[in-house]
Amino acid sequence: MKKIFGFLFHPVLLTALALIVIALLVWWVGPLIRIGSLAPLESELARSVLIGVIVLIVVLRAIWRRWRTRRASQNLTDGLMKAPAAKSEAADNGEAKILNTRFTEAVATLKQMRLHAAGKKPGWRDWLSLSGGNYLYDLPWYVFIGAPGAGKTTALVNSGLSFPLADKFGPGAIRGVGGTRNCDWWFTDEAVLIDTAGRYTTQDSHQSEDKSAWEGFLALLKKSRPRRPLNGVFLTVSVADLLSQGAEARTTLAASIRARLLELDAKLTTRLPVYVLVTKSDLLYGFTDYFADLGKEQR
Repeated sequence: MKKIFGFLFHPVLLTALALIVIALLVWWVGPLIRIGSLAPLESELARSVLIGVIVLIVVLRAIWRRWRTRRASQNLTDGLMKAPAAKSEAADNGEAKILNTRFTEAVATLKQMRLHAAGKKPGWRDWLSLSGGNYLYDLPWYVFIGAPGAGKTTALVNSGLSFPLADKFGPGAIRGVGGTRNCDWWFTDEAVLIDTAGRYTTQDSHQSEDKSAWEGFLALLKKSRPRRPLNGVFLTVSVADLLSQGAEARTTLAASIRARLLELDAKLTTRLPVYVLVTKSDLLYGFTDYFADLGKEQR
């Protein structure tokens, strides 16, 4: 049923139906339109030319929108590949090269994928989607922030989401440029999830470096996806931190989180929805015993 409704209300199909209605109106009602003694649409040639011009305008607009979306997505990809974080001379570049190669291959694969058929042959939506962009730009983007060790990555691994690149490149390919940008890019069928380093949130180890990297990352998102840099923020808070930290430490962490959220709003010039994700709840006394009888899906 969902596929049927998706087909019936697809923008391309609706546009085609609208063009047919307009063409019929021009063809049958056009000859009745008069300006004084003139009937500009009386001849079949005039009506055919007008219909052709309308169709051409719609097609050119769709092509322009597709080109603009693809260019924005390509700018984002190029920026991610050309802006690696600074490395020391002793750093091993071998893993970084592998990650870059895999990310390039992943992007090439993602460009051929559609939301409904990851890894399958192109369907009718792929051929009809004149106004769509590629996978990197079409999907909603969400960023994960939180203190180091808050369990962001573990939550993603156990989220139950489908990672279309896992079968082709292995589990490591799920995370795009983790060693390069100090954040992991998780490509799923439903969204692109950005797992940022915990030190970006707290900025308590190397404040100037962490702050610069964080702001540079936000600037790249803003430049490459100006219409909607992000679709939301997942704020991870660990139960372990809440139980073990003192009042002063919790206040400091809360202030850091608040600062990052304000920076997201200011740098991206948009108000983002924030979803609070409480992790490591199994550390609560009695939690494991209470939910021991539930299966994985129920938990």
